[in-house]
Amino acid sequence: MTHQEESPSDDSVGLVGETLRRARQHRGWSLREVERRTGRPNAYLSQVERGVIRQPDPALVWELAQLYELDFTLLAQWLGVGGEDLDDATPDVTGRIIRLVLNLSAEQKLHALGLLEQLNREDRT
Repeated sequence: MTHQEESPSDDSVGLVGETLRRARQHRGWSLREVERRTGRPNAYLSQVERGVIRQPDPALVWELAQLYELDFTLLAQWLGVGGEDLDDATPDVTGRIIRLVLNLSAEQKLHALGLLEQLNREDRT
């Protein structure tokens, strides 16, 4: 993180965890069910929901946002994900990609999407 960026507040971390917990409960899923769907240990998921893990893996937040049909960008903002804090970014490639995409303009996101789609098509040929 840069010195000008603040780490997420306890309130925003708690809000993300609470939002994820409520979304899971709304679907009637246990933590074990989410573990089955994501492959993430239920103990880790529980810690994220309770705000014990202050900076969860952005790839996990993305995955849960997709699973629960939540706004990832808003969750990421609450957690302070993005910005110029790539020095301490997760080694997970998906997480790094997500962090980078958050900093792009709308036009750049469309361009990046086109590039990713092109790479995906090339992989299939």
